[in-house]
Amino acid sequence: MNNVLGFRAQELREDRILDEVRASAGDLRRVCDMFGLTVNGALRYIKTLGHPDLREQTQDGG
Repeated sequence: MNNVLGFRAQELREDRILDEVRASAGDLRRVCDMFGLTVNGALRYIKTLGHPDLREQTQDGG
């Protein structure tokens, strides 16, 4: 499957988790329930919310 996708399936899962963290504004319970993560596992992803390299750009590019 990884060869068909062109990247590892785990990378796709991690991207989906990060997307849900942003969409839910870091709702810990939602992320845990949706992905079967422990609280500590989900917190690793939620901590990325304030990371300057991962902030969403505005529509004007800023």
